[in-house]
Amino acid sequence: MSVDHGISRWRWRAGPDVTSFAARSLGPVRALLPQLSRYTAVSALALGLDFGVFLALNDSIGHPTLSGVVGYACGIVLHYQLSRRFVFATAASTKSAHRRFWEFVASGLLGVAVTAAVIAAATGMGASPILAKAMAAGASFIGVYAIRRAIVFA
Repeated sequence: MSVDHGISRWRWRAGPDVTSFAARSLGPVRALLPQLSRYTAVSALALGLDFGVFLALNDSIGHPTLSGVVGYACGIVLHYQLSRRFVFATAASTKSAHRRFWEFVASGLLGVAVTAAVIAAATGMGASPILAKAMAAGASFIGVYAIRRAIVFA
């Protein structure tokens, strides 16, 4: 006589359900990946210019916050040119190029404010200027991308 505890009748159904749930959940993220990848590449180039200006100015004037703001401003000009050409589809936009540019600048000014605040706070707490600048770049990246995607190039 054997005892049947019902285990043989129980099926593990989580595999296909988890897979389809993950596919549905990640669908919107996967749709963003090509654009986000291009935006990341453009940001890296702009950040390279930004950091170069930052390092040169900080070496010459010794003021990390001002150097960070000027570096960011130089990077934003390059970023706009590359973003409108390689990242965001501007042909279908109903906005004028003039309006789009000023919205881009406004989003960049928000990024400048975040950059200045993070650098000032981090260096005020004893962080090196380069570490502070790296922290500022990370802090401004996500917020500025979201604004540009949802507002500037929408």
